[in-house]
Amino acid sequence: MTVGWILKPRTGRYFWIGCLALTGLILAGGLAEAQADTRERIRIVGSGTVFPLAVAAAENFSVKAGFAAPLVEKNGTAEGFKLFCAGVGVEHPDVVTAERRASAAEVAACRQKGISLAEIKIGHQAIVLAKSRRGAALSLTPKQVLLAMAQQVPSNGSLAANPYRLWSDIDFSLPVTPIEVLSPPLTSPQRDAFTALMMAPAAATLPPLRGLESIAALRGDGAVTEVAADDVQAFARLDANPDALVILGFTFQQQNAGRLQPVAINGVVPSAASIADGSYGPVRALYFYIKREHLSVIPGLRDYPGELAGEAASGSDGYLVRRGLIPLPPAERGGLVEAAKRLTARQN
Repeated sequence: MTVGWILKPRTGRYFWIGCLALTGLILAGGLAEAQADTRERIRIVGSGTVFPLAVAAAENFSVKAGFAAPLVEKNGTAEGFKLFCAGVGVEHPDVVTAERRASAAEVAACRQKGISLAEIKIGHQAIVLAKSRRGAALSLTPKQVLLAMAQQVPSNGSLAANPYRLWSDIDFSLPVTPIEVLSPPLTSPQRDAFTALMMAPAAATLPPLRGLESIAALRGDGAVTEVAADDVQAFARLDANPDALVILGFTFQQQNAGRLQPVAINGVVPSAASIADGSYGPVRALYFYIKREHLSVIPGLRDYPGELAGEAASGSDGYLVRRGLIPLPPAERGGLVEAAKRLTARQN
């Protein structure tokens, strides 16, 4: 299923769109622009992780620049690239979002269709484990996190139901305290990021779990509870048990640093510096790819990169940062701004 948000003209309100397919059909303002020679709005496909950021940028871009609000679809990165690289023309998307760089195969597929990609790296996403400031500092490895949370864990060369009740059951160096972790819901982009950045790398080191999609399945015996990090219930649980952990985005932890202390991963505490220099592991870059061949065809597409690169969006206090984006360090941010300027230039 393909889903997306679209802004109803003159109301400033978004309406949810769900449809079985959007091949050659663009939904705009509740009407279909099918098999048309022109299209009046930008079409964005791709990552579920980037989706909330893309929706926020679409809303701000439409209000500030006066163009029709871009249609933002949530298809997943791989499927987004398939749609994006299918061809040139108004029946094909203009932008694809991704939580990784385009692969060599995806770039080649685009080139075969005469598509030139313009890459815009807007920032990073980092997943952290945190706990109450009233609890003792803690350092874990991704493997220890997986063994604490996975529904099934390796046992005698196969998989068995998770038997661990205390952190010290996993490793004697860990605290003799019950395992209690608050996890984002399965449908949350943060849960997807946690699986990709924490669980998958750990599973790759454990042959019985290597390559299995089941690593996303968390134990249901009470040791792991699904709850949004910003839910009042989450803070109540953390206050009641200073040894409980919560999975959340780095930005949210920083916004609540007075109450929440981050857990070190492989001995590295998440910080702006450790994320920027790559020493903190559970981090990934977020990208927008623009189809150069559409820059002079789709209204607003040439101006759209400027919205993404603007200080109001992806700067240190931008609206995307308030939604969880970790801004690029100054040395990289200059490159982002220059990339946007090159796309805005009329010779493209």
